[in-house]
Amino acid sequence: MDAYKILIVDDDPHICEIVQAYCEREGFIASYSHSGTEAMKLLVSLEPDLIVLDVLLANENGIDWCRNARNCTNAPILFLSSRGEDEVKISALSDGGDDYVTKPFSPGVLMAKIKAHLRRVSTGRREQLLELPGLTLDYYAQSVNMNSKTVFLSKKEFSLLSYMAQNVNRVVPVDTLFQLIWGMESLEDTRTVAVHISNLRKKIEADPANPERIVTIRGAGYMMVAGSAFKD
Repeated sequence: MDAYKILIVDDDPHICEIVQAYCEREGFIASYSHSGTEAMKLLVSLEPDLIVLDVLLANENGIDWCRNARNCTNAPILFLSSRGEDEVKISALSDGGDDYVTKPFSPGVLMAKIKAHLRRVSTGRREQLLELPGLTLDYYAQSVNMNSKTVFLSKKEFSLLSYMAQNVNRVVPVDTLFQLIWGMESLEDTRTVAVHISNLRKKIEADPANPERIVTIRGAGYMMVAGSAFKD
């Protein structure tokens, strides 16, 4: 399993270095930022599994940052703050925070909380996996893993693959795929399905010209085959 990624957002360099050191001691990948603006860019590029966030950032409000971050991440957010007032804690937890630790803090207690939240993340991720021989769909990352290699798909490609994987070894008509993925009101036509299937095959087939995972059933539709062909 890949190492967990932790994003630390605090305007105190010393705090960032301490938390980073303890995270890396646990085998996590830890990055930090002293600026909320820069941290938002890191959030998008890093896609962290957990965020440690100060309530009082320089010229910024950590609670406002948390509220904005919830538009692009479901990662647990653990507040780390010198503010111990109940109203501040309530606001932080009501606006997207998952936990609250008051400074000065015990690094051991902080790490115990981080690991507890990551266990819940891990459980949630396992529930978002669909496994077939030689191929695993990850609904959390919208990707497919084949023999330890991760392939990222477009939203439409993933939707097509996901539906066929849920109906493995069954013929799925082109009209069914089109209506499910594009919708009845789409201005596209059913030939769009063939284009996306072709692009999908280029990403998951050893030989896209002679597909073994997603096969065409002439006059009927497509079928995902789960069997010896998946075992490379």
